[in-house]
Amino acid sequence: MDGANAASAASSSKASSLAQRLFSAGVLIPVLVGLAYWSVWPVALLVAVASTISLFELYTLMRHGSYTPRLATGLVMGLFLCAAATFQGTVSFDLTGFVVSGSILFSLVLELTRRDRRNSLDSWALTFAGAYYIGGLLSYYILLRRLETPLQGGWLAPLAIPPGAAWVYLVLAITWLQDTTAFAVGRAWGRHQMAPYLSPKKTWEGFIGGFVASIITALLATPMMGLPIGYGAAALIGIAGGIAGPLGDLTESFFKRQIGVKDSGHIIPGHGGILDRIDSMIFTAPVIYYLVLLLTVPS
Repeated sequence: MDGANAASAASSSKASSLAQRLFSAGVLIPVLVGLAYWSVWPVALLVAVASTISLFELYTLMRHGSYTPRLATGLVMGLFLCAAATFQGTVSFDLTGFVVSGSILFSLVLELTRRDRRNSLDSWALTFAGAYYIGGLLSYYILLRRLETPLQGGWLAPLAIPPGAAWVYLVLAITWLQDTTAFAVGRAWGRHQMAPYLSPKKTWEGFIGGFVASIITALLATPMMGLPIGYGAAALIGIAGGIAGPLGDLTESFFKRQIGVKDSGHIIPGHGGILDRIDSMIFTAPVIYYLVLLLTVPS
């Protein structure tokens, strides 16, 4: 293939990839927005499904690297973490702490019952870490949806957005717009690699573009949805999201680079697996959740 044809093919491939990404986002975003608006229960169900698929992808990825995580054990732990976030507040004790301690005991006792214990320590550690990396961190979307601090009017007040849904929308908007802007800026002006070993296509120019987009998104979302925070707090949330998102992306790249695979799966056109799509979201949710608890204005 000559240079002109190769360049044309590469350009066509990039355009096709971008079109697939936009189509997938166009289908997924309205679904997520609608479910978050509805109530905490569909959010909990969605998080449980996403955790299950992502854990399956992560453990399959690990097996490509000759590791032996315990799929069934990890799925049970991940789903119990989602359940703890869903029902926290309906019981008089720390349900999440109960699940954490129970998971440790449950997973270790299972290892004791196995006949072949040659890789038991590695298997237990990877199973436990995977369940908490995905199920534990994704469950913060359930906790965000459970927040009930009243909103303060806002441009979208006629839509009667529930307070918890507004916080979920904020996290999703920051994550998606940061990622999309970083992708676009990196393609157009990216010259300086950010982490060449982990992700050669990521550039500092793209990071800066996404970082700025994250802050602007938080600042605009505050008056739009009537979030009970000041502009300084919104900027701080935007800064945190603009850093946490790329770190989540690089973390999954680290996993894949260690094992030598490109994508965690192929379930979403243009994005790869579910884990490839939510890697940034896994990090932004807990970071922003705790900032919200710290910064929200009491009603």
